[in-house]
Amino acid sequence: MNGPPFPRSLCVFMICLFSFVSTVPASLAAEERGLFRIGTGGLTGVYYPIGKLIAQGLTEHSRTDAGAGEGKSGASGLVGVAQNSAGSVENVRNVVSGEIEAGLVQADVAAFAFRGEQVFAGDENARRLRAVASLYPEKFQIVTRRDADIRGFSDLRGKRISIDETGSGTLSVMRIVLEAHGMSEKDLLPVYLKPVFTHDKMVSGELQGFVMMAGVPMEAVTRVSDIGISLVPIAPEIASRISKRYPYLVPAAISAGAYPEMPETPTLQVFALLTVSSETPEDLVHEVTAALWSERTLSLLHEGHPQGKLITLKTALDGIPIPLHPGAERFYREQGITPKEAPMP
Repeated sequence: MNGPPFPRSLCVFMICLFSFVSTVPASLAAEERGLFRIGTGGLTGVYYPIGKLIAQGLTEHSRTDAGAGEGKSGASGLVGVAQNSAGSVENVRNVVSGEIEAGLVQADVAAFAFRGEQVFAGDENARRLRAVASLYPEKFQIVTRRDADIRGFSDLRGKRISIDETGSGTLSVMRIVLEAHGMSEKDLLPVYLKPVFTHDKMVSGELQGFVMMAGVPMEAVTRVSDIGISLVPIAPEIASRISKRYPYLVPAAISAGAYPEMPETPTLQVFALLTVSSETPEDLVHEVTAALWSERTLSLLHEGHPQGKLITLKTALDGIPIPLHPGAERFYREQGITPKEAPMP
């Protein structure tokens, strides 16, 4: 390239400026850009599309809110962003560390975080997790190739099964279910993949199945339904035993016809929560809660995904095992909804 070189002093200045910008904390940089990042899950699960719809609703609500008058506090001007992630456990850690502003989290994983149990044992930061709302029920789905002849949970022994990746709520539940059957991961030929990465391996027969805690129907299941698949039941007596020890995992069923030619299948259920950190400003969470339950966001959710139809203000406080954030609690009281007494760690 022809032309005079940059002055040395200018080069030094640009290098220093780049170094400064690159070291700005992610949370501060996001705040300056007006981003409200929501941790979701894998691309073919349910967290991601639901998170995208919530983010869209937040963005549209913020624009409308910002146009209502100057000086209005809260979420006005924010841009909602859905980020894919490993799932509930990763979302908890990223929320309480300030890497993201909110996250979708299974109720049982939220309880573990708030109490400092299981994967959060000794993690005091995780106790800062707070709830904004209960969204919809998630169901534990064990999907197998029909030709693998897996009729019951114990038939998973020696099979190559994807049990989701480290940091997912699915893996946490799978370990609980394995223990309830007197098994461990060592009894399987386990693979640790998100469902988005299991399709080709299911089709080729490299995998005999995968598991996922998610809303029904789930894209990862419908995409492989044409190869001949089965849903593996969790016996009701086993599910009841698990529920006694882990109250936020409750017996449930995947309805007949939820997937093509599938009979009703007994399993476990847990609620999906929208969560934030206790450090998040009260006014901001109040505005985000208002945006979530706005007519526009609910319309996006109800029209945009089958699970979105289950997200209603009437069930906003169902199955929440951790305290509400004060900003969310204020919103519900304004709506005439009295939150239950906050649980103690």
